Amino acid sequence: MTIQERLLHQLADGQLHSGSKLAATLGVTRSAVWKHIKQLAALEIDVDAQAGQGYRLKSPLELLDKQQIFATLSPEARNICAPPDLRWVTESTSSALLEQPSPAPGQARVCIAEFQSAGRGRRGRHWYAPAGDAICLSVSWCFPVSPPDFSCLGLAIGVAVMRALNRAGAEEAKLKWPNDVVINGNKLAGILIDVQGEAGGPLHVVAGVGVNYRLSNRTESAVHADGGLPPAGLVASAGEGLVGRNTTSAFLIDEMISVLADFGEQGFSDMAAEWNAADSLAGQQLNVAINGSSLSGIAKGISNDGRLKLDTGDKLHLLVSGDVSLRNSEK
Repeated sequence: MTIQERLLHQLADGQLHSGSKLAATLGVTRSAVWKHIKQLAALEIDVDAQAGQGYRLKSPLELLDKQQIFATLSPEARNICAPPDLRWVTESTSSALLEQPSPAPGQARVCIAEFQSAGRGRRGRHWYAPAGDAICLSVSWCFPVSPPDFSCLGLAIGVAVMRALNRAGAEEAKLKWPNDVVINGNKLAGILIDVQGEAGGPLHVVAGVGVNYRLSNRTESAVHADGGLPPAGLVASAGEGLVGRNTTSAFLIDEMISVLADFGEQGFSDMAAEWNAADSLAGQQLNVAINGSSLSGIAKGISNDGRLKLDTGDKLHLLVSGDVSLRNSEK
């Protein structure tokens, strides 16, 4: 564990810690503590420095613990994956897994990070995830042959993430085509799928998910400036059943592995009804931007092969891709 990690573990309780006690605990000078405090700003962590008194976080953090996450997994998930590869800082959890060999069929590999320096969102957008405020994880999987409805894998992972966030306390979480989990129209989680291999298989798939666990004003402003869907945080959105970051991470891994296994055997058709039941856009007036043009109409759910059904009045369009927004709304 680096000095920076150890420092954040000392501060994670949100209490005031004197510079001299931190220096003694970490075995460094007080000036070194100050240097590392300043470096935490690069991870978008807000630390209050109080002259003559010490340092404290603006709010406590639950830092990730791979053994706690692994112990919370279902027995079925523990049988097919090792404890997650927990990284303090990485460019992207998905990129880290893509650099590794594909797991054997029926096995999973998981990477999770406190902070991603180059997290990826849809359409080249940056994924904003301050350390301690988000969950950034990816699951690596191998399909020996291309499953039926393979193009719907992102929708299937959306079902998995929604199930996990429902379990974590966000019972009102719904799905937004093609790959977002939303609550009250605001983005709670995003999904990104990477694929390596031949069309017929084997296929090395990495499913990445980013969850806004606790939403800061800084993140909300950054997403707005980038033109992304307005964000929501799990802490503010969940009810009394809210669980911690480690338990939520375990729920995500559980559900993603379960869906990947089912998808390999059955494709998406068995999940389409569940997806449609949680469709946040159904019946809404939409604008859909497609390759420089746009269509406007009423959302009619998705087809069994994952295409968005858009009724423009004169025709029912089945859309494979597009950037969706509510008409006369920024959402």
